[in-house]
Amino acid sequence: MNWGEAKPDEVERPVARSAHATFIAARRRGGWALLTLAALLATSTLANPAFAVRKRNDRDRIWVMRVESTQLDDSARKDLTQTLSNAANAYKHFEVMTSKVDPVEEMFEFECTEAGVDCLTKIGRKHKVDKVIYSEVSKDGEGKLEWSLRVVGLEPVPRVEQSTRHLIEGQDATKIAEKALLVLVGPVDLPKRGDASLGTLAVRLAGGGVALVYVDDNLLGRTSVGGLTAQLPAGRYRLRVVRAGYREFQTIVVIAAEKATELAVALELAPEPTRPPPGAPTKDDGVTSSPWFWVGVGAVALAGAGVAAYLLTRGDEAPEIGKATFTFDSSTAHLDPIFGAR
Repeated sequence: MNWGEAKPDEVERPVARSAHATFIAARRRGGWALLTLAALLATSTLANPAFAVRKRNDRDRIWVMRVESTQLDDSARKDLTQTLSNAANAYKHFEVMTSKVDPVEEMFEFECTEAGVDCLTKIGRKHKVDKVIYSEVSKDGEGKLEWSLRVVGLEPVPRVEQSTRHLIEGQDATKIAEKALLVLVGPVDLPKRGDASLGTLAVRLAGGGVALVYVDDNLLGRTSVGGLTAQLPAGRYRLRVVRAGYREFQTIVVIAAEKATELAVALELAPEPTRPPPGAPTKDDGVTSSPWFWVGVGAVALAGAGVAAYLLTRGDEAPEIGKATFTFDSSTAHLDPIFGAR
């Protein structure tokens, strides 16, 4: 059976029975107009991709594309893709499917030149999934291998839901994949719905933006356009919201069983480092902090300038017997006795 196709029992038979019952009722009442309308509705329902995609288990489908990279050979790319797929299959509330072909081939089918939202959306709709995970390995500014991952959600509006980057040189690929998926799609051990001991925590960042949310120093996930929603056992938690360039937000939240706790967080900009006003003295240690040191430096500089000015402005005079003189004119250097002049 194809992953992207629903069973005939789930789609065709209910629609066919409904259409048949409508047909009988229409014939008994002579309502041919109603019969025509029922036929149109049945046709549009069967042709609707969303209707064909959804199964009775109502799990979101995720399409994991093969890792793209010009820095890794084909074997390393396959291994990294398999590692990511294994980590994704741990999410029992998702139905995970992994591509067997290169991303370039999938993109070529839709004449895509970049793995943007539009391109990944077309690939996702082809495979009838709800989310597409695309990743690639490249070198960062320091020449180190970096694994970049992002997930594109198709509903309600195609968009990049989350993205993350991780250095992989000398690191455990399995742990990196698990950490990346935690950011991309949330915790792996999402509790089952209807558990009486669980409550819902919804964190929304005022003004939008992306921030990391920690519960008792454990990373819960990352906010997106719609915020972050997760289920937690009932209890009291210390919550932190962290975003670069902003003050860290901390608070205590109490999760009640079978209830939703909503939290709107407004982060404050972190103050910029203070700089001394122009001309203000700066703190210095040692002898250079003494004013007498700089007085001495100034005196030596003036004396040196005076000697230089005198030597540059005086004329060259003939040497007198018993006196030692020097000149800056190198044309008479050969007359010096040290060169054996007679």
